[in-house]
Amino acid sequence: MKDNAEYWKELLGDGYNEEIMKLLHADDIEPGGDAPGGQEAPPPPPPPQPRRPKQDSARSSKPSEKAPDAGARGQPPRRGAAPARKPGPAGGDKPAREQKASGQKPAHGENGRGVSRPAHGENGRGALRPAHEENGRGVSKPVGGSPNGKPQPVRDQKPAPPEKEEDDFNVEFDFDEEYSDVPMTKPIRPSREKRSGCLGGILYAAFIICVSLLVASLGWLAATDVLGLGGENEVVQVTIPKDFKISDVADILQEAGLIKYKSLFNIYARFSKAEEKIVAGTYALNKNYDYRALVNGMTLRGGKKVEVEVTIPEGYTLKQIFQLLDANRVATEAELWDAAANYDFDYEFLDESTLGDKYRLEGFLFPDTYRFYVGDSPSRAINKMLSNFKSKYTADFAARAAELGFTQREIITIASLIEKEAGSNEERATISSVIHNRLKSQNLKYLQIDATLYYAASRTGEAVSTSIDSPYNTYTYQGLPPGPIANPGLASIKAALYPETTNYYYYALNKRGTHNFFRDFASHQAFVQSDEYGG
Repeated sequence: MKDNAEYWKELLGDGYNEEIMKLLHADDIEPGGDAPGGQEAPPPPPPPQPRRPKQDSARSSKPSEKAPDAGARGQPPRRGAAPARKPGPAGGDKPAREQKASGQKPAHGENGRGVSRPAHGENGRGALRPAHEENGRGVSKPVGGSPNGKPQPVRDQKPAPPEKEEDDFNVEFDFDEEYSDVPMTKPIRPSREKRSGCLGGILYAAFIICVSLLVASLGWLAATDVLGLGGENEVVQVTIPKDFKISDVADILQEAGLIKYKSLFNIYARFSKAEEKIVAGTYALNKNYDYRALVNGMTLRGGKKVEVEVTIPEGYTLKQIFQLLDANRVATEAELWDAAANYDFDYEFLDESTLGDKYRLEGFLFPDTYRFYVGDSPSRAINKMLSNFKSKYTADFAARAAELGFTQREIITIASLIEKEAGSNEERATISSVIHNRLKSQNLKYLQIDATLYYAASRTGEAVSTSIDSPYNTYTYQGLPPGPIANPGLASIKAALYPETTNYYYYALNKRGTHNFFRDFASHQAFVQSDEYGG
């Protein structure tokens, strides 16, 4: 102690304080041991404290304790240093401002009280060491003051580097031990960054261009079909059947060369509700039509149905007319027969009580040239001929029939007989006179017209003979047959209304295709036996 005191007196000069030095020396001596002179070894260093989580220094420190400051000249505090003891009553416990008032300048210490103490040694034995070693020579310098006792200004001290705190996430992991069972393989090479390079960019651009051209080409082909671009200016006929499906329509249009892609047309038809607009029938469509024009061309309002011109000859029966219409694709014969029997046509000359009789329209389908739609409605086709008959049978005809004492149906029946029997237009009125004369005769009640036998046979399916059992057999039934046997023309109707005035009751066919007329049965039989008879 003495040697140390002499040293510090010489070193500190006027700044030496014996009381402080005693305290410092007493603080460095551990209980149960002497000064570092060496009588007794200090106790072993305390065991390491458990690691604490990283905390803010301001929050972790207690209000009564302060973290130890750096030693003189910025030396950081060392682990294992003994805690500082409070100075004794010798005056070391005075606050700094009192010492300043008494002329003493506190040296920079660990608690800010002006107490300067050397840092504890690293060996934990409390050996007093100089606070800083200059030049590596071990020369100790006082914390404050000068050898001559005069206070010297404290040199600029560098802040102590912060104590390196341990990382909370410092996990110890032995990769060799954990993966010792993994078989040795080739080292995994880090994947190269995927770069296409200049050539790859060119190939990618070429691929994009090719795909774009392909899509554009397909789009153009689809557009030409939908818009009808580049189509030929050619009209074709298509027939849409009844109970069709839109897929059937697409098939028909493709077969006719009107569209190329059925799937595109089906898509268009779905969004345009074409199935609700298209009507069954035969239509004339142009190959340069677009999809919209094609659909519109198969409707009632905008469609241009294919028309066919049909001439109904005078004297055709109902069966012959229906067969003719069927042959011209106006309607099927079965459809026409069904409409004739069951469709209620609104005409005064038709007896409603005959509804259901398929022959009830016989004689009233006026023979003429008509234009029908291909695939037309059967009732529409029949109605067209009935309407023509109504326009031809005028009020004058009705008045003349009443004057003669016949109904309209009876006049048409007479006209049908004339139509089937006359060989020329000139003899119509003469044949009409024979019929009228027989109807008025008291003795010749049977008309005995051969045309009625053929008609009866066509309805019954029997062979033609004078003994056929039918009310149309004028050889066995008196007067007029129950209805017309054909559909007469205007000339025959006029002849029925205006017969020639004659005394003829008989006529026979000659070889020229006309008839010879006779007043009595004997003259008639003589001609039949001659070479001029054409029957």
